[in-house]
Amino acid sequence: MIAQFSAIWPLDAFDLLFVITAVAFNLLIAALFIASKKMHLKWRRAFGIAWLLLAAPLAIVFVHDLLAGTEAMILLAFGGVFLYMLAEWLLDYVFKIDFRSKWSRHMPYIILEYIALFGLIRIAFSIDRVAGTVVSISFWVLMASLIYLYAGKKKPAAGK
Repeated sequence: MIAQFSAIWPLDAFDLLFVITAVAFNLLIAALFIASKKMHLKWRRAFGIAWLLLAAPLAIVFVHDLLAGTEAMILLAFGGVFLYMLAEWLLDYVFKIDFRSKWSRHMPYIILEYIALFGLIRIAFSIDRVAGTVVSISFWVLMASLIYLYAGKKKPAAGK
């Protein structure tokens, strides 16, 4: 049975774990955006905590890749993902800083977020084309939820 499955999906357990985690990463952020729009604070917190817990499977895959001698660019992409997750945890959960209210503080965070999101796509495409496509689709779902979040909001005044 396992041999038949591996003929259809030729990923090892670590690659499969990464793809599932990367898709969950993107979809949980999308869920966070939707919960934010709907003002469901309990759901937003639950999705945020679930998202942070994804650091564990990502760390498992990272250690495996590190020990397997994976190319430096992939390990660097993991670093971007972990740095983003660390920033999110510190800013939202530890220090509880409202950094999103001022554009000059929010912009570096957004740049870090996109480094992480594109890092996930880069890692997925290094696994194989199907994995990259699946993770990319989940990224576009995230982008659609971001558009939904900001649809109808007024643009803040300059300098805010």
